Formats: sequence, structure tokens, C-alpha cells
Amino acid sequence: MKRTFKYRANPTQAQERWLFAELRHQKQLQNYMLQMRNQMWDYGRISVSLYDQINHLKHLRAATSHYSEHPQDMQVSTIKRVNAAHEHFQRRCKEGAEKKGYPRYKSSVRSLTWSLRKHKLKTGERVRQTPIRETGRRQNLLKVPKLGEVKIRQHRRFIGDPKEVTLKKTARGWYVFIVCEVPDTLKCVPKSACGVDVGTHDFLTTSEGEKVPNPRFYRQAERKLAKLQRELSRKQYRSRRWYKAKDALAKQSDIVACQRLDFIAKTAYKLFHHNGFDAVVAENLKPSNMVKNRYLAKSISDASWGMFFDWCNWLAKRDGKHFHQVPPQNTSQTCSECCQKSPITLKLSERLFHCKSCGLKLDRDHNAALNILYRAACALRGEVWATILYETRNQLLQLACWS
Repeated sequence: MKRTFKYRANPTQAQERWLFAELRHQKQLQNYMLQMRNQMWDYGRISVSLYDQINHLKHLRAATSHYSEHPQDMQVSTIKRVNAAHEHFQRRCKEGAEKKGYPRYKSSVRSLTWSLRKHKLKTGERVRQTPIRETGRRQNLLKVPKLGEVKIRQHRRFIGDPKEVTLKKTARGWYVFIVCEVPDTLKCVPKSACGVDVGTHDFLTTSEGEKVPNPRFYRQAERKLAKLQRELSRKQYRSRRWYKAKDALAKQSDIVACQRLDFIAKTAYKLFHHNGFDAVVAENLKPSNMVKNRYLAKSISDASWGMFFDWCNWLAKRDGKHFHQVPPQNTSQTCSECCQKSPITLKLSERLFHCKSCGLKLDRDHNAALNILYRAACALRGEVWATILYETRNQLLQLACWS
């Protein structure tokens, strides 16, 4: 299992100039390697592999100083990135995807990645080099190939075996990402489960009836983003003021993205740890198809359900919990008490579910969350959920389904 630790970096002006020059070099190298693959295939139907390009890089470094002046590990990581893009393109072609996504030339590169090598100690043991040198002060030092040591704000220690380091330039500064290999966590025996129904009115509603309000970060910052966008459009293209307005717009967009990420991470962590649920069940939604509705596209994108599901899945894997997704069909239109589907389709504005068969009156999101939980409990038994719904209402039988 891999874990990534993110820290803030504070390079000096001289170091920042070197990093920008390195970003330009990696962009040129990436486009050159992509052009090589395209030309070899167009002229001779020859497929270039990853190792062919790495060997070609060795000859380039031996022939010219333009390539030997730059870190080899960063250049190899760039070649691996081009190779991964081609492999994903070939996979989509084999699967018959509608959009193949052929690799394109890059106008800019924002990150530098290098692998950490192992060295041999006097005792004969091989250990991986540590990328950070502790100083005992507020800021530690990150070892960057051919640059030296860059100050970083290490607010917590990384754990595991560090594999690679990525130095990335964002709208609000430089950040360091250290990928570490950690042992897998054994899955716990689930003793409590929770169904989750996501929405645009409330971000989520649990099967216990608890609601989490939708913060709507983009909606709150929409007027400010529109003002910054207008200011950018009034500036002369690529002038000094145009770049300043562009940076201000990028910073505000980055703030909205970070607010959303922080909210989603804390909400997912609260479900597993603060509320004490060992298993969380959600719908297997496809937001990429749902945003085609032009009336709800902005609200669905602002909620970021896909990011929330990814975080729940990652937290469950990291902490030994369980996360499951069930088919979303008719979870809001079916009664959680008698399992009868409503003959009238409920509109999104109708927030109360009223069953005509048994007379149940319940919040529609709470009713959907109960159906999601029952459906997952029965699916684990390999049976049709509607036929044994009465068993899942019994707490003892429900725990037996999870075990």
C-alpha cells in the first residue's frame, strides 16, 4: 500500500529560477520523446518501448551537455510519464472507449519527480536514502538532485519506505509529495454499518438520520471568481497586468478546490472514526454522466461526489474498514418499510417520502440511505435484497450479514 505525504516548500529566488528552468527542460524532453514515438510509428510502424527511450537518453547525455546538466532521475520519470500515457491510450483502444485520449504535446509541465535509490551500508544492508534532513528548527531541508537543499515545512513525519519525491508548482506556491510504501492493514470484522445517500440539497444523509449540510464552496465564491475573470479579460494579453490577474484568478480557484478537499476528507474521516462505523455503503453513481443535465451540472460538480467516494475507499483501505457501493436504481422511490415502489415519481423538490401502501412518512434522503444499507447487507449474502428485507431490519441478522 502506498501513502503520499504533502508538505509546503519554500525555495529561495535563485532556487526557484533553477526549478522553472528545469520545468521547461522536462517539457521539452517530454514532447521530444512523444514526437519520437509518433514518427517511428508513422514512418515504419515501429513501436518504441520504455527501455528504448531510456537507452536513447543515455546516448543523449553522453553526446551533449544539454542533457547531462540536468538530473537523470527526473528525465527518467518524464519518460515513464510518456510511456504511461501511451499504455492508457492502448488500453482504451482495446476496451473500445468512445474517447481514446491520444497523448498530446504539453505547453507546460508543473511537477518534477525523481526516484529514491538504495545505498549499501558498511554492514552490508541496503537501505533507501532519506530525502529530508532534519535541522531541529521550524523548517527542514529537502535534498533535490543537482540543486541542493530546499526548505520545507514538515508538519508531520512520514512513515514507511519512501519511494519517490515530487516537487510541484501550484497557484499558491511549491509543494512536496513523498510517496511511501507502508504495510497493508488487515480488514476488521464489521460490527456497525451505515448507509449514505448523497445529494445536492444536503451533502449526505446517513441511515441513522444524520444530515451533513452542503457547503457549496463554488457557489459562495462564484461572484468573486466572475469578477476576477472579467478583470483578466480586460487586460492586454500576456502583459504584466495580465499575468497578475491570471495569478489572482488561479489562487482563488485553488482556494475553492482546497476548501472542498478539506471538507470531503474530514467528512469521510468522521464517518469511520468519530461516528464509529466499521462499514460505509454508498450508491455507485457516475457523476460524469449526471453532469450532462445542464440544470444540475454546476451543483453536482460543486458537490464532488466522486472525490468523496474515492476518499471513503482510501480511508477504508488505510484503516482496515469496509466501503461498498450498490446499484442506485430506485433507492429514493422505494419504501424502506414495505419495499413497495412509489407509483408516482418523486420530484427533486419533494423532500418527504409518503408510502401509499403502509403509510410511512420519512425524509426522502433518510429513506434512500436505509434502502442503500439494506441492499448492501443482502447483496453480501448473494440474495435478492427485496425478498429478505425483513431480515435486515433485525440488528442481529444484519450483523450476521456483514460477518
